[in-house]
Amino acid sequence: MSLALDLNRQALGLLGALLLGLGLGLAYDLLRPPRQGTGPLLTALLDVLFCLTAASAAFLYAMGASDGRLGLWELTASFSGFLLYLHFLSPVFLPWWQRGWLLCCHIIGLCKKVSDKFQISAKKNFQKVRKCFIVKR
Repeated sequence: MSLALDLNRQALGLLGALLLGLGLGLAYDLLRPPRQGTGPLLTALLDVLFCLTAASAAFLYAMGASDGRLGLWELTASFSGFLLYLHFLSPVFLPWWQRGWLLCCHIIGLCKKVSDKFQISAKKNFQKVRKCFIVKR
């Protein structure tokens, strides 16, 4: 009876590791559009952010699900989930995220244009107001 419970627990642990890998694949895909349109410094920072997130997630998963042991099976299942996501789900979701990223960039660009026009207008108007308060000699 104890062997069956242990096998069930290990199977659930491997399934959780597989889901962890799928989640890490999703996080990788979410960071992919910002990485492609930026310079090397921001790309490196996003890579470091992803690596720290993946390592922290694996560590926390091992602490919770595997009693503090992160074995080769769990790492293999996580990597398999990551590869499954990249192979099967990424081609479906990535174009949508890229379009969403481009839309966000476009909206931010429009807001910047409006802000710049407002700043120019405010600067002109406040310079005229300033002239009203100058005492002439």
